Amino acid sequence: MAPRHALGIDFGGTKLLAAVVDTDTGEVVATAKKKSSAQDRPEELMGRLYDAGEAALKAAKLKPPQISGIGVGIAGQVDADRGILLGTPNLSQATVDLPMAKLLRERFGVPAALRNDVQIAALGELHFGAGRGVADFLCVFVGTGVGGAIVRDGRILTGASGSAGEIGHLVVDAGGRLCGCGGHGHLEAYASRTAITRSLLGDLKRGRKTTLRDLLPDLDQQDAPGGTAIRSGILAKAVKAGDELTTETVREAARYLGLGIASAINLLNPQRVVLGGGVIEAVDLLFDVAARYARQESLPTPARSVEIVRAGLGDNAGVVGAALLGAGA
Repeated sequence: MAPRHALGIDFGGTKLLAAVVDTDTGEVVATAKKKSSAQDRPEELMGRLYDAGEAALKAAKLKPPQISGIGVGIAGQVDADRGILLGTPNLSQATVDLPMAKLLRERFGVPAALRNDVQIAALGELHFGAGRGVADFLCVFVGTGVGGAIVRDGRILTGASGSAGEIGHLVVDAGGRLCGCGGHGHLEAYASRTAITRSLLGDLKRGRKTTLRDLLPDLDQQDAPGGTAIRSGILAKAVKAGDELTTETVREAARYLGLGIASAINLLNPQRVVLGGGVIEAVDLLFDVAARYARQESLPTPARSVEIVRAGLGDNAGVVGAALLGAGA
């Protein structure tokens, strides 16, 4: 029997990844990548989706009628039942109430569905990654922002309005830093790549010495819109080189991440916590320190039983999960 293919699109804060996926095996057959921008208007945002989706289909030598559907995971608040993007603090803040699924159906002529990006990644991990065979787990992905998703009894827990699992907006410092969503003291404002970048750039302005200046010669001219100035790979190189400032900043972000995860462990008592996203993938120190603080600050009983692991699908978790959603999983 021919494999079932679906198109999965993972729309994050700095990049958009589209992939044709064999939904029987989780194999990624072909991919296409585009940059994303916080300055996009709705029509530009949809244009990026169309271009990436069409490029991935072309690379797979498939036409839309040969796929079972399209799934999209996007960094924002969504109405999954109606396929509407309600808003997204790390992408186009001017884009609200966008009927994304309807527009994709009209463009490609196949079923389309939409969910939050980390809920989608959790779906991929549930079927083919670190959540396989685990009924209850928490997914936490760290990139431009900090996103989360809850799997309970083998199903994504969406909550009353579809936003369950938003660990990035737990309050970890009452009245603290301004978050991209407009709130204060949220985990995302301390533990995301955006937060790490802003902290580093602030220290650079105060004259701190760092090897980052060698890795990024134009760093002083960067204002880090959306946190794009210092990529995860650069952070990893600076930590590996023993850069004091970067190591100190990553450790502080990891401490906050661990505190947020500890709160979630105490509340949900999951069997496993799956950590993923670009920064986790690139910077071992972030994972190690966050896991230590998560156990240290959790209640003793759930701390002893919980497993804290890396995402099994890496960068493909989002597109695999999105394809499964598109196929009706």
